[in-house]
Amino acid sequence: MDEAVVEVVAGVDPPLVSEVTRLLDDVRRTRGAGGLSEARVRALEHAVSGTATGVGAVLAVTARHRVGGPLVGYAQIDAEGDRASSSGELVVLPGGGSEVGLADRILGTALAAFRVAGGGHLRFWVTHAAASDDARVVTRGFTVERDLLQLRCPLPLPPPRDTDRAIVTRAFRPGVDERAWLQVNNRAFAGHPEQGHWDLGTLLERESEPWFRPEGFRVLEVDGRLAGSCWTKVHDDEPPLGEIYVISVDPDFHGRGLGRALTRAGLEWLASIGVTTGMLYVDGANTAAVTLYRSMGFTTDHVDRSYVADVAPGDVTG
Repeated sequence: MDEAVVEVVAGVDPPLVSEVTRLLDDVRRTRGAGGLSEARVRALEHAVSGTATGVGAVLAVTARHRVGGPLVGYAQIDAEGDRASSSGELVVLPGGGSEVGLADRILGTALAAFRVAGGGHLRFWVTHAAASDDARVVTRGFTVERDLLQLRCPLPLPPPRDTDRAIVTRAFRPGVDERAWLQVNNRAFAGHPEQGHWDLGTLLERESEPWFRPEGFRVLEVDGRLAGSCWTKVHDDEPPLGEIYVISVDPDFHGRGLGRALTRAGLEWLASIGVTTGMLYVDGANTAAVTLYRSMGFTTDHVDRSYVADVAPGDVTG
């Protein structure tokens, strides 16, 4: 694998999307996770469709065993929503014996191309982060920003505790609940780098996804007002994995035990359709949330880690 051909892609197109999808499927079968976040895949698809909102096109780097061969590694850098910074990730197919060396080459090539393109503030994500990833990224001038924990739990959950708050939720109503939900979500995640700036277009885009199920988007109303929600997503794994995709409680309703109750409502809905493993992501620094989820039976499956650096412009090799 260390003899793979690593190169910057001149322009993204539908065949590249298909190749990346195939690589992610291979990584998922090997490792149990796809290797690139939903945000990166979505940015790639937007670049191909001409709906990208970033300053420039997606910067993509491919690695193949031979010219014209299948992808064995891939890196991508694209502008974040506020356009003031960029995000990047890379993925290498496990099992070749030289993944670390290939990842080094891919990252070096991607950073060199990013410098040539003008550089800037870069947030780089690594899924299933390990010591080798820290060494690779930190030695290139990055610092660790945050850890994102993927937690999992078996379903169905044990019976609720006597002290747990009982709530009644309903399904999200497309075409009716969008604006109220956006208001609660953006209040609940004010200041959050990914979740706190959704608009109607972002929400409608998610509703158009093939995985979207309104009945799995549980909404709680209190005194006629949307107080919170638990939005679930079923991943097409074998067996299926049920994610707490977005959970939010309006700040006006904090301190009432609604976060725990909404999490349970979402997990109970997933169990009702036969899902046997629940999953969610939580910031490792959010001690209160981590404690809550662990008390419900969640344990850490793996850690995704972000690193940040200000990359100077210039034609400098990685």
